[in-house]
Amino acid sequence: MNLPYPEQAALAVRPPKGMDPGRFAARYAQFQKLVKSGPHTEFTSDYHQKSMLRSIDNAHRLLGSKERDAFDITQRPKEVLEQYDMGGEDGRFGRGCLLARRLVENGARYVEVTTEYIPFVHWDTHDRGHETVERLHRVIDRPIATLIRDLESRGLLDRTLVVIASEFSRDMIIEGKPGGANAGDQASSPKDFLKLPNHYGQHRHFTGGSTVVLFGGGMKRGLVYGKTADERPCVAIENPVTISDLHATLFTAMGISPKTVYDIENRPFYATEDGKGKPVEAVFA
Repeated sequence: MNLPYPEQAALAVRPPKGMDPGRFAARYAQFQKLVKSGPHTEFTSDYHQKSMLRSIDNAHRLLGSKERDAFDITQRPKEVLEQYDMGGEDGRFGRGCLLARRLVENGARYVEVTTEYIPFVHWDTHDRGHETVERLHRVIDRPIATLIRDLESRGLLDRTLVVIASEFSRDMIIEGKPGGANAGDQASSPKDFLKLPNHYGQHRHFTGGSTVVLFGGGMKRGLVYGKTADERPCVAIENPVTISDLHATLFTAMGISPKTVYDIENRPFYATEDGKGKPVEAVFA
């Protein structure tokens, strides 16, 4: 379920406007008759058909359950909303964190909150990079801290793994002045960067030193695992963790073997790449 506007999430778990409970129940009953009597199409597999019917049934049960109230964050006390919500478009991530907390409290197994991809606004830092990053810190820092504190105060943090991650890292070093760089404008190290004027963005994707933050879920508190080089190319130089091993660590925290495999339509799907991921035991309490 994709909920781009958390304050409107309650609308996603209610029948459409004008659909009274009797009509809603009658439509579902008619749907069930069609499923039982209609022939199965030859263009989809049995697995796909069963998956689709299961999804429809789960959605219908959610719309009639008491847990759907968890989606309505508008009724929260004002002081709670203020801790999560910065207001306006910048408050959308915080409202998402509040919705995530409500869903976890009501038994949701997996929730993702994102700043959403909007070029030069919520994700990309090509334009006025440092100003954008500073604003993004304001957008995410307080809501994440509030979410962690709330989960802990409710006794939910130990069994909830909170993962803070991004797609990739960006270099902090200027690529030159706008309108065409010349050799005198280039920075070769982070120290040189501070001496250059007219910084207009953060560039150069690099994947050799990204950082992931893990809260709760049996993780050690205050542990910094690994180290990234201070100078370019800013790669991990101590205890590097591959993506497969990161996945294995997350699955292990959830009590799932990294070697888990599901056979779907005669094709194996592993929890980690080929089932070879190894958890980083040092991060567990």
